[in-house]
Amino acid sequence: MKMNLPYAAILALALCACAKEPKTGLNDGNKLFFESWIHVYYPDAVPSTMGSYVIAETPGAGTAAGTADANPFVRVHHVIRDLDGTLQSTSRREVAQREGSFVEENYYGPVVWPRGEGHMSAGLDDAIAPMRTGGSRTLAVPGWLNTTSRYATQEEYLAQVTGTDSVFELELVEVIPDIKKWETDSLARYVVRTFPGKSAGDTLKYGFYYLRTEAPSSEKDFPADTTIYINYVGRMLDGHVFDTNVKDSAKFYGIYSASRTYAPSSVTWFGSDGKYSDIKLGGSSVIDGFAYALSKMHPHEKGTAVFYSGIGYGSSGSGSTIPAYAPLRFDIEIVDKP
Repeated sequence: MKMNLPYAAILALALCACAKEPKTGLNDGNKLFFESWIHVYYPDAVPSTMGSYVIAETPGAGTAAGTADANPFVRVHHVIRDLDGTLQSTSRREVAQREGSFVEENYYGPVVWPRGEGHMSAGLDDAIAPMRTGGSRTLAVPGWLNTTSRYATQEEYLAQVTGTDSVFELELVEVIPDIKKWETDSLARYVVRTFPGKSAGDTLKYGFYYLRTEAPSSEKDFPADTTIYINYVGRMLDGHVFDTNVKDSAKFYGIYSASRTYAPSSVTWFGSDGKYSDIKLGGSSVIDGFAYALSKMHPHEKGTAVFYSGIGYGSSGSGSTIPAYAPLRFDIEIVDKP
């Protein structure tokens, strides 16, 4: 959707309008430019309640997104551009590959977005509300509505907010009224589907499963304050591998880096008076789910931990490799000191 836009024509329209009416407001010039852009390229576009424009739409037949109170989370595919068509971000692998921004270790796939004040921009939230799952919309959102703050009227947004105009290509995959239930249900389905004989009730604590895949050489616990060594592979439930310390695995999954040393990682066990959260990997703290999995393991054991984002990377995710609200899987092996 790369566009070669004749900005001179748009600027001319905006300047003509400016000449007729003196600029007094924070967004007078921006508003004239944005509306001129809409007039030139999408004269039949339909504005939303607040002033975003729907420039293309394929209606869905599923559940309506509705209000942020009713469905505080949505799962979407997205492509985000500026008004000249330059790609800003995307969840679609094929778009990233086509437009030269693809990075193998990055995650591509539907992502969960929280809605409402403090989370989603006002213009985007307003334009998503009428959508139904399975549908798609392309939206032009003006800069003054690209804010997570909320005001009562469009005039207040114009008077209070500056921002960047954006074009969103959205596919509404799912609406999520309860994010914890959505994650734990996803985990339960995954465990039942992937590990024969396991049930949804086989959790060791809320949102956490541990599945031994190879018996240990001993059932004795590790001594306090000892150092052990592990190999591991971390992935999402859709199979996307985001980290490993095993060279062959890194090469197989396309995330190998020549600048990284691949070898068993040292783990410092917690002391006799400590807690599993005191476990350190290479001297650094680890996420709760990973530490809890290690605390259940014994010499030479292999196992798989699957857990929800509340004991993983939570609402922030981790960079471009792990999105927000992502349940995770870690395959871990206790090995001898290299």
